[in-house]
Amino acid sequence: MTLLTVIFNECWEDAYDTLNDEMDFFLKEGIVIDKSIEKIKKDIYINYSIKELDLKKYTADDFKHIFKYYMANILSNQMIEYMEEKLAYKILCKEYYYFGLQERKGIFKHFRDIQKDEMCKYEDGVVCRISRKSKIVQLVMDYFMGNNAIHMEGFVRFRLSNYIEELENNIDKAVEDFLMEKEYNEFIRLLRYFVDIQEAKIDVVHVLMLDNGHYHLYDSKNRMINNEYLEDLALEMADKDISCDDLLISSLITLVPKKVVMHFSGNASKREIVDTIQNVFSNRVYICNGCDLCGSIKNIKQE
Repeated sequence: MTLLTVIFNECWEDAYDTLNDEMDFFLKEGIVIDKSIEKIKKDIYINYSIKELDLKKYTADDFKHIFKYYMANILSNQMIEYMEEKLAYKILCKEYYYFGLQERKGIFKHFRDIQKDEMCKYEDGVVCRISRKSKIVQLVMDYFMGNNAIHMEGFVRFRLSNYIEELENNIDKAVEDFLMEKEYNEFIRLLRYFVDIQEAKIDVVHVLMLDNGHYHLYDSKNRMINNEYLEDLALEMADKDISCDDLLISSLITLVPKKVVMHFSGNASKREIVDTIQNVFSNRVYICNGCDLCGSIKNIKQE
């Protein structure tokens, strides 16, 4: 009795090995699934069948349904594990052909990060990947209702339009993230160059980061730095609706300190600005693990 034919046209060896491993489930019940492989042009046909005498306690219809559901789960994993990134890379090459090879590698790194982030967004600890898979399983089972053969690439291309659209959207996001990162790195490079060619105007600047995102600057004797130029800078940037983080970077670049010591409470949300300061001032930056100045954060009125 024919159960199912699965058709591949690329990377079929890995998929075939995985399918073989998964067949152990039936072997444990003493059910032997017969397999045969046939190549027709560029396609590989893997045919699954069983002798009705080997069905054990199942009827022919029941076992065929069970086998198809089991295969729908396996093939859904195949689509995600083996085909997802290849499809995404084809989309990238087609829609963003003007990027070079190294740029595409950078974009694809962002794409993988986006896919992982989506996996972690699902509630109650159930990852988004499971949600994607469950939708694909249902679509495969719907297809199996009237078909005993499935062409993997054809099915993905013509039956999973929403899935393809999701990949296209995530590639678009990855390109945006890549360009933003590239722009940020260039901006940091210019700031670092400017800092390196300037003569230091102060030995040490202590930066106290407050929970509300504001900050205070102190010199080596723990006196607040609030000179006229910095006040003018703050007023000018406030008129332009500049963020506290941007103002902090501008203040430090204005002062060009030999050493920057970062003090902040246990609030991890400011990791971004700390990373930026470290990128601009490199080995001049030190992170304080606790001191009297750090303790003063609790006593500073939150603005």
